[in-house]
Amino acid sequence: MGPLSMDLRKRIVQAYDNGEGSHARLAKRFAVSRAVVGKLTRQLRDLGTLEPQVHRRGRKPAIADAKEKQLRQHLRDHPDATLQERIDALKIDCTVKTMWQTLRRWGWRYKKSRRVPPNRTAPTSPSGEPIGRTAKTTSIPNNSCSSTKRA
Repeated sequence: MGPLSMDLRKRIVQAYDNGEGSHARLAKRFAVSRAVVGKLTRQLRDLGTLEPQVHRRGRKPAIADAKEKQLRQHLRDHPDATLQERIDALKIDCTVKTMWQTLRRWGWRYKKSRRVPPNRTAPTSPSGEPIGRTAKTTSIPNNSCSSTKRA
């Protein structure tokens, strides 16, 4: 269900201001809840408007607006800084995990990239030889065992 029309909002508040009934009577008359009548009268008194108010749900971001701009500049100036160094340098009140999640959302990664091509790997065994060490069939060579007695 969307917000109430401005016409209905004005009629509800005007009826309350004219003393045409209590919150409960006006709620029944205009087919709204008592809380809506109270909310609209308070809103007009406190904010001076009956326009529908936008409410953001959930937790507010730890890094927003000016801090976000500073962080983006810090990323350009110091691409090798650690997450904790960024938090300390910008004096942001957040955890390391929050900083990490923010940077991941922006597409930044912290996997180190190689500056040089990887080393060429070559086989260490000559071609044609079996890979690995061959197992010995006996623990003592045959020529060292003698069944003859020495004289």
